[in-house]
Amino acid sequence: EVSSVYNKEQSDPPMRKHCFQYTIRISNNSPADTIQLLGRRFEIQTVGSSMKDIVQGEGVTGRTPVLKPGEVFEYTSTAPLSVRPIGTTVIAARMRGEYRYVMLAAGQQTASAEQIQAGGEAKAELGTFHFIFPDDQRVKPFRSDTEEEEEEEEEEDDEPPAKSANPSTAAATPASSATTAAPASPSSPASTLPGDRDMTSGEIAVPMNDSSEAITEDVRVQVTSSYRPERSDEKLGKHCFAYNIRITNESNKPIQLVSRRFEIQTVGSENKDVVQGPGVTGRQPILKPGESFEYTSTAPLSVRPMADKTPVVARMQGDYNFVRLTDDAATPVSSTPLQAKLAMFHFVLPQVA
Repeated sequence: EVSSVYNKEQSDPPMRKHCFQYTIRISNNSPADTIQLLGRRFEIQTVGSSMKDIVQGEGVTGRTPVLKPGEVFEYTSTAPLSVRPIGTTVIAARMRGEYRYVMLAAGQQTASAEQIQAGGEAKAELGTFHFIFPDDQRVKPFRSDTEEEEEEEEEEDDEPPAKSANPSTAAATPASSATTAAPASPSSPASTLPGDRDMTSGEIAVPMNDSSEAITEDVRVQVTSSYRPERSDEKLGKHCFAYNIRITNESNKPIQLVSRRFEIQTVGSENKDVVQGPGVTGRQPILKPGESFEYTSTAPLSVRPMADKTPVVARMQGDYNFVRLTDDAATPVSSTPLQAKLAMFHFVLPQVA
């Protein structure tokens, strides 16, 4: 028997760390045989992962307990998972496994060296069970603009390239700006483009907005950003920002987000970094009319602010590629994707804003 609960005290959701506690109860239901547990083997797979992790070893929690007929051995362990919730399920991970054991002969107190070396002559199955996200960690896509509270769907760290961090990965066609990027394959690696002159000089020539909103092809994209001082180190030139993106289907047909492309330029830099890839945070969500998809990501920037000129430390813009679907949300109407614009916004330091 197994049961599991979420361990909030040992979890850190912004860092994708979710810890679960599970209790195993092993009963010897044999009316006559005494058994000894010698080892275990577990398989665990987190949601979104294509691979299972295998954990195996001798004993159970460092012991090889002996169970007489009718006796029970119970223990509690923890599973610290690196996983992020997704909108299609409340499951964080799946686990199954087995325990190896031997039956002891009459008068035998413990397994022999040969039995231990053999690893056990029988197996007891640990049936499949799941680690379930608690309600406050589950993804809750918006379905109506009348909902009062904006739920944070997830938080994703985006690692920078050599000089500046690239927030998230990106959509599929270039966003319009002073410098227009050439279209690139969604699977191509991060690249660079000539930057905007005002960002290079620090003489910002457009409104220093830290949020934006745009409607393109009946798809609304909203973004807000905020500084993360607890993950920043001003002395090392490390400045981390969180940005929340909400994509709403305002058309009368279902749509599916298929890819994204972002451009980001840090102040003082002569170039923009371009990041692009399939899906949105590793998924390709389907949005029915009126539904929204929302996620939060982080942008850890390596930048030296020009505080004497501007509180802006970076500028970002981009596009999301999507396709319209038939009414049953099963088939694309066309294989040619459309673009929903992520309008330009800035990462702004609050202490000099």
